[in-house]
Amino acid sequence: MLSKKEKQVMQFLYKKCKDKESSLIAPQEISNYLMPKYEINNIEVDQIINGLVLDNYIDVVHSDSKGKLIYCVSLKQKGAAFEREVKHNKKNLYRIILRTVILATLSFAIGAILRAIFF
Repeated sequence: MLSKKEKQVMQFLYKKCKDKESSLIAPQEISNYLMPKYEINNIEVDQIINGLVLDNYIDVVHSDSKGKLIYCVSLKQKGAAFEREVKHNKKNLYRIILRTVILATLSFAIGAILRAIFF
């Protein structure tokens, strides 16, 4: 399971790479995308990218452009299915919340009926 920062980075990478075979992305682009919500530096970006590589979401080649680090990112099969996985997780969350509300309502109703019978 991905952490919040990893999900945000993966969402950014998915948006950049979903219609292409590969894409060139600078660590600063990732930092700027996450900036309003998360304070992140290039070392953390590199750690997150390496984690996504280990989890088989993406394939990365490190490159230099004018002395600056550039990632050449391509989505693997698991990375290409990232959007579907996010939708599936949201659907499961809604299903769990609905089930909890129904069970709480049912429990309250049974408790009220039993109180009316025995008291």
